[in-house]
Order: sequence, then C-alpha cells, then structure tokens
Amino acid sequence: MLSSNTPTVLSNSDSSIQDEDSISLGNIFHIFWLHRRLFFVVVIFVCIAGSTVVFQLIPRYTADTKVLVGAPKSQVVDVEAVLSGDVTNASGVQSEAEVLLSRGLAKKVITKLGLLNLVEFNPSLAKKEDGFFSALSPKNWLSDDMKETLGLMKIQEMLTDEEKQDQVMATATDIYVSKLKVAPIRGSQVIGITFESLDAKLVAKLANTHADSYIIGQLEAKFEATEKASSWLNNQLSDLRAKVASSEKAVEYYRVDHGLVHGANKETGLAGEQLSEINSQLIIAKAQKAEASARLAQVTRLLNNGAEIETASEVLSSALIQNLRGQETELARKLSEMSAEMGAKHPKLISVNAEITELKGKIKAEISKIAAGLRNEMNIASAREASLQGSVSASRSTSGDHGKEEVQLHALEREANSNKLLFETFLNRFKETSSSKGMEEADARVISVAEVPSIASFPKKNTLFAVVILLALGLASALVFLLEALHPGLRTPKEIEDYLGYPAIGLIPKTNKKIAPYDYLIDKPNSSVGEAVSALRISLTLSNPDKPVKSLVVTSSIPGEGKSLLVLLLARSAAIAGQKVIVVDTDFRRPTIEKKLGLSTTAQGLTDLIMSHDNNISEFMYKDEKSNLMIMPKGNGEYINPVDMFASQRMSNLLAELHNKFDLIIFDTPPVLAVSDARVLSALVDKTIFVVAWDTTPRKVVKSGLEQLLRSQSNLAGIVLQQVDLKQYGSNSYSYGGSGAYYQYSKYGEYYSN
Repeated sequence: MLSSNTPTVLSNSDSSIQDEDSISLGNIFHIFWLHRRLFFVVVIFVCIAGSTVVFQLIPRYTADTKVLVGAPKSQVVDVEAVLSGDVTNASGVQSEAEVLLSRGLAKKVITKLGLLNLVEFNPSLAKKEDGFFSALSPKNWLSDDMKETLGLMKIQEMLTDEEKQDQVMATATDIYVSKLKVAPIRGSQVIGITFESLDAKLVAKLANTHADSYIIGQLEAKFEATEKASSWLNNQLSDLRAKVASSEKAVEYYRVDHGLVHGANKETGLAGEQLSEINSQLIIAKAQKAEASARLAQVTRLLNNGAEIETASEVLSSALIQNLRGQETELARKLSEMSAEMGAKHPKLISVNAEITELKGKIKAEISKIAAGLRNEMNIASAREASLQGSVSASRSTSGDHGKEEVQLHALEREANSNKLLFETFLNRFKETSSSKGMEEADARVISVAEVPSIASFPKKNTLFAVVILLALGLASALVFLLEALHPGLRTPKEIEDYLGYPAIGLIPKTNKKIAPYDYLIDKPNSSVGEAVSALRISLTLSNPDKPVKSLVVTSSIPGEGKSLLVLLLARSAAIAGQKVIVVDTDFRRPTIEKKLGLSTTAQGLTDLIMSHDNNISEFMYKDEKSNLMIMPKGNGEYINPVDMFASQRMSNLLAELHNKFDLIIFDTPPVLAVSDARVLSALVDKTIFVVAWDTTPRKVVKSGLEQLLRSQSNLAGIVLQQVDLKQYGSNSYSYGGSGAYYQYSKYGEYYSN
C-alpha cells in the first residue's frame, strides 16, 4: 500500500530547485565535464580550421597620406581667380574629398603607373589552372554552349578591341576605388588618403601618386579655365569693339541726318543753346526797357509838374548840366555882389542877368535833350525786346521740331556709352587674365607623405588567433549547452528527485566488458557493479527497517531500460550474500531471463504452475548454475490473460507459498506504459523498483510511466538509474536524496576489483 506521507510526483512547472541548480557554477562545470570530449573536439577543430584560414590569408598593406585643402596662395597680381571656390568650410572640404574619390582621377593614376599590367588590378591576366579535382566536377563535363544555356557561364558578347579595353579599365577602376579610402579629418581642412594593396612598395607609391595627381589636376583645371577665359574674353572683345564702333557711327549719322549739331555744351543741341541765349538777351532787353521807361516817366512827370527838374537822377548825372549849374551859381554870386555896389539899371548887372538867363535856357535845352534821349532809349529797348521775342518764338518752333529726333539721339548715345563701358570692362579683365596666365597655384598641398609600410595591416594574426580561439570556445560552449538543452533523459539522482519527487535509491554503472554484468558479478563481486548492487540492496533494506522486503517488482516505463539486467544483478548479489532468492519472469510477451541464463524456452514455469493442480512448485523452478539463485520462467501457457492471472486467488496462494520458501522474491514485469501487468502485480508485493535508463528515456515518458504505476497503489521503494556511463560522468558527485552521501566511483576505483 502507498503510505500517506508518500510524496506526489512533481509537475513540470515546479522547477524552483532546478532553476537554482541551472545557474550554479557547479552545474555549469558538470555540463561541460559531461560533454568534455565534444567540447575539446569542437575547440580543436575550429582552432585548426581557423588557423588554416588565417595562415592562408594574403597579407595586405596600407599607406596613407594627408592633403591640406584651401592652402593660402601668394597674390602676384591683384586679380580674382577666374574659377574660385571657398574650400575652407565643411562643404568645400567634403567636395574636395569627392573629387579625390572620382573615377576620373583613379583612371589617371592607373594609366600613369601602368596598373593594368598588374594582376591585382587586372584579374584577366591571372592564369586559370585546373585543380586536382577539377576533372571530377560535373560542370567541366558540359560544353560551353550547354553551360550558357543552363546559365552556368555568362554569354560572351562580341566586343571590339576598344570596348574590351574600356571594360578592362572599368574593372581596374572599380578595384582601385574599392581599395581607396578618403576621409576628411573633423575640425580641419585636412583630408586623409588611405590605400590598401598586396604590395608594400606599391601601396605607398599609389597613395603619393594619387595625392600628386589630385594637385596636378587642380593646376591643369585652373590653367584650362584661364585659357578658356582668355579665349572667351578675346572673342567678346572683338564683338564689343565692333559694337562700340557701330553704335558711335550710328550716333553721328543720326545727328548729321537730322541736323542735331552739338553746341558748346554737348549735353544740349545747338537749337537749345540758341534758345537759351536769346531768352537771356530777352530778359536783359526787358529789364533795360523797364529801366528806360521808369527814367523817362520820372523826367516827364517833373517837367509837366514844374518841379525841380534838377533833382532828377539823369540831370544830376549830366556833367554838362552840372557845369552849367556851376556857371549859373557863379553868376548868381557875382550878381549878388554887384547888386550891392551898383544899381539895378547898371549895364553890368543887366549883362550878368542876361548871361544867367542864357545859362538857364541852355540848362533847359539840355534837360529837353536828356528827356528826348530817354524817350529814344526806351523806344530802342522796346524795339529790341520785340525783336528778341520774335527770335525766341522762332527758336522754340525749331526746338520743338527737333524734340523727337533728340530723344532718339539720346537713346543712341546711351547705347554707345554702354557698349563702350562694357568694352572697357572686358578689356581690363582680359589684361588681368592674360597677366595671370602661367602663375596658377593649386588650392591644396601634401602635408604628410606616405611611407612604405614595414608590416601588413591585414591580417592581424594575433588578433585573429584570439578571435578564432574565442569563436571556438563560444561555438563549443553553445553546442554543449544546446545538447544539454536537447537531452531528453535524467542523469543524476538529484534530477530524479527534483523532477519526479522520489529518491534515487541506486545507480548501476554501465560496463563495456564482453562478459555480461550479471556474470561479471560472480567473478568480481567487489567490482564497481557489485558495489553498486550492494548499495541498492542496502537502500532496499533501509526503505522499510521494521519489516524486511521479501517480495519485489522491478519495472520501467518502456522496453530497453535494463530492468531485466537489474533483476539478475540484484538476485545474484542477494544469492551470493546467502539469501534464498527466486526470480519470477512475469514478462510474458518479451521474456528475457531465460535467454540471459541459457534456459530452455520450452521449460515449464509460472503459467504452467497456475494452470496445474499440482502443488509441488519445485518442478517449475530451475537453479542458476553460477549461484544459488532459483529461476521460475514464464512457462508455456499461451492463452492466459496476465492481468486475470495476477489477480487470481491461485496467484495470491503462490505468492504466500513463495514467501515461506524464499527470503527474496523478485518479479521481472513488462514496462508499465506497454501493458498493465506491472500495475496489478505491484499491488501484491512489498516494494516496487522503477528503473530509468540513464540519459536516454525522455523525462515526460518517465514521469508518465511513474504516474501510471502510482495509480495502482504501488509501494514504490525508489528509482534506480541504470546503465550509467561512469567514464563520461565520472567527476560528477551523485547525491542520494539530498542526504549528503556522495558516491564518486571514478575516484574510488582503487577500492574496486574491476
């Protein structure tokens, strides 16, 4: 009966202990030790293969040079560059880097150094040698036409020599550009040029030549631009010179045809100047007329009013009148003096008065002359004004007639001036460009020259060897963990207890001996197999200290797990120890006990005993010749249902009788997942041993078989790991139920007699 405190089978989800073990260093070491042969084989294989590849790698060399772009230039003449660009900013430096990567520059270097003669840049020069196994290749058995039809060979096109040469150059350029690296150095105007090649001397020459060709290309571009600019300017000057001459002639012809002659002021025409001059004279004439009119009006008013005419400005300004006034004043003074001495009738006084009267007449006559002169002057001014007014009218009529012609003339003059200015500008630029010819300077210079490398940049063998070793270790470790994750079975007692919930009470090593283990046990009872079986017997005894185990069922989940072998090992070990032991073969479908011990397959056995009414069971038992072990084979009954037989009363009576005659009864039953015989029979015995093949039977199968067995109320003594490979698993420590007892058979080999 199954005790109440029997642990239940653990579910797959209950893996807390397993998780703890999975991350421990001991468990990791155990996994590597288990697969140590595979691990070392993979590591050695990968290391050898990787080292072979590394040694076969063709060494490549790298050289680099540095170019400073946007270098300052000396200004021999003060003239702008015909083609100028700002390469001092990031975009300018990047643009120059693209120029360095251009295929045109690459082709120049290829041609200059004759790289088409090297196999490295012209693979068509390489000779294709047939290998040792080339004749075995099915591809070589086909004709070229068949290869082209099947797409195994590219169809050859009919190319001219020039096209073939272009194709070779294109291939060489592709290879050249793939080996070239150009990288601007951040925060500077320096560009690094790196080249890789199979030849150490050639790689330095390539880097330096590439930089030199770039600078020479700049100079050639500037010289070509200067030549083009000079030629263009020269052509433009010829056209402009003709245009200037033509436009100036047009101005002169138009001026002559329309009578538009220049005056003193070239900005206005002759008619304009004349009109301006007449206007000026007209203004003066009007002023003079106004002045004469005012003076005449003043003199006429004084004369008409009898006022003091002498106060008039014209009278005052007349020297004759002033002289006469002076004489009159002198005579008046003389008259006054004489009047005081002489009488009024004195002849002298009369003579003086006559002189005075005569003077006054002269003065009045002179004043009349002045008035007449003023009137004449006014008339002249009026006539002149009228004449000038007529001239102005005539000039205005002439100027109006020439207005449209002057507008067109000004347009022609402006066109002529524009052509002349453009001609002078182009002439100055042509002189500057011509003077700068031959003095072009590159915008870049080499600041670091490439040197011949002393060691190869690839492969870095030390680094690659380290990578190979790490790759080998990683690949081997991954393979080990993959196999560990894929392994289906159980290996250690700890795994059995964690996964199934029952202890492993025994561990039976696998032997590679030609002699069967149960026979080897007879000759070498102190061998590792013998010690393992003895330990199992002790575990069975300790499993029920109060009552000795007298009947025992040995079963498994599926066939081939070694249950029959364990039955014989356990039975012979007990028999050698002096116990009365009988083995009953209840695996009616695949009996193996008779075959292993050499008994006749027709010998009577259990089925015959159950079907007979004879109680003498000794006739149905056979003694093992190598030990005192008794064997009861399955018998010859072919039509007996094992389940019905095991559940019968006769089977119960037989089991009781065997209990009286023997110290230990061991039943070899069929697997529990195949038939239900073991489940029925296990309920009749004291203990049941469940056999699990080491690292073979899938875990789910083991668990399913154990669950089937426990449903029949079997009293499970424990689980035995069968066919354990101690050489592979020798350094692992097996803990039985966590009791702390460790069995390390490989280290205790000196205690065994193998």
